[in-house]
Amino acid sequence: MLQIVGCSQVSTYPLDPLQQQRLAQANLQYKSLIADIEQGPDPARLATLRKHYISTSFYQPHTMTERVLSTAMFDAIKQQQWQDCLLQSDKILKTNYISLNGHYGAMLCHLESQQQTQGEYHQEVLDSLMAAIWQSGDGKSTASAFQATSTTELYTFIQMHGFDIQAQALLWQDDTPYDVMTIVNPRDGTEFVWYFDISAQMLRSKSTAGL
Repeated sequence: MLQIVGCSQVSTYPLDPLQQQRLAQANLQYKSLIADIEQGPDPARLATLRKHYISTSFYQPHTMTERVLSTAMFDAIKQQQWQDCLLQSDKILKTNYISLNGHYGAMLCHLESQQQTQGEYHQEVLDSLMAAIWQSGDGKSTASAFQATSTTELYTFIQMHGFDIQAQALLWQDDTPYDVMTIVNPRDGTEFVWYFDISAQMLRSKSTAGL
């Protein structure tokens, strides 16, 4: 059964001591994974980090923080203010190390600042995160939907392929929520649809609402 519905906001709800302990443990593991990745961006570790991130307190898919910081970062890029760009990308990555925007900005602005090693590091991380999304599915149907951790990630993933977004719809199928994205390839005008499983976002909504 298919059902197209709209999104709704949820209120925050205080966590019980056990939930707080689980979050604290998840946060420690998250930071440990980042420390390992910083020693060498292994694709398998980055895929693990991406899956683990949604269990941490850093995962806030319904806030506007990353979007606001990304806007400031891209404004700095347009103005060729590379240090400001790096400042904004660092702010993004401090709370979301799987951010495609964050690593893209860090890559570009380190390279423009003649910091080749750092730029290549963030490029490798970005490539591995993009690959991890492809490993989750091919987006051609609900059965093989990409796993998306946020709307910002979803949009960035599409745009980094050079595609334009024409429409977006929320679809429920077998109690699983999907974003159905109508996409256009500007190079030849081809229109197609990609499906994204957004269960992680919905589960976080329910947990913050105390459901």
